[in-house]
Amino acid sequence: MIHYNSKLVYPKLCAVFELPAQRFVYPIFKNASSSLEELSVRKIYNSKINDSTRTVDVYWREAQNRFNSGVNTYLQHNKLLDTETIVNLVERGELINRHFMPQYMWLWHLYKHYTGTVSIKDVNSLDIPVHTNQSKFTGSFVAPMHWIDLDNLIYDEFVGKTTVIEEINEYIESKSRVLYNKCIAQE
Repeated sequence: MIHYNSKLVYPKLCAVFELPAQRFVYPIFKNASSSLEELSVRKIYNSKINDSTRTVDVYWREAQNRFNSGVNTYLQHNKLLDTETIVNLVERGELINRHFMPQYMWLWHLYKHYTGTVSIKDVNSLDIPVHTNQSKFTGSFVAPMHWIDLDNLIYDEFVGKTTVIEEINEYIESKSRVLYNKCIAQE
């Protein structure tokens, strides 16, 4: 199981950004969320997401690259903490933060407020200028494998497809009962 304090991990508000031409995007940290927010014309929160949106685009990133980028950002934001201790906790899965937690956890947060269709897209397919965070931390880290496996299972099967989150859960359960039990069933 992925153990975490949901009040610290999830934002209080679940937001979907409306972009020009009535496109709706659910932002995931380290997947161009800052760039998408700059382009948004409004934000739709919590229960209003179901009422106000059609298909919601979710940009997905290869899991290990996102994990490395997220940990580097976390280290940059927490310079006063001991880097070696932080990395050790992160690599053992004992420290979770929005910047590097599995993308699936973001998707689960959306699912609590939105049951409509999602279009999973590769973040590299974005047709907008994307901010890159310039960090003096540029390490590579050993991510908990079930985090990487979960996100990559979704990436490999669903990028380029429109579906519902329940179908993603069913797919994971059918492909890897162990992964499903470890990462999803307890939610």
